[in-house]
Amino acid sequence: MKNIKNKSINLKKSKADGLRICVMRRIKPTYDFDLWLPALAPQEKLLKDYVISKIISWKEFSKKFKKQTLLKNKRLLKMLLYLSNKNQITFLCQEKSPEKCHRKLLVEAIKKLSKEK
Repeated sequence: MKNIKNKSINLKKSKADGLRICVMRRIKPTYDFDLWLPALAPQEKLLKDYVISKIISWKEFSKKFKKQTLLKNKRLLKMLLYLSNKNQITFLCQEKSPEKCHRKLLVEAIKKLSKEK
């Protein structure tokens, strides 16, 4: 979607980011964002299994994240779709690239909602 971007929270803020939405479970005082939505972060165990312990694949992580987080937060995703229709929004978390990051799954879920209308 043209009004939704992904970015590492460690990268410098820019005006092109628009509304900066942190989708991490834990934050630091040094992070620069406008809105914090920990409800859209992976659950601790899921994150540990995928990122730290590496005992599950991206495919398994994606499936569990969709079930545990995205399906339970459909109203929040609809709100983000509405915001993205009016403004630029940027999802932020630690990962450098969104390719194998939950931010990618968030954008895909919002795109899917936009097609349902």
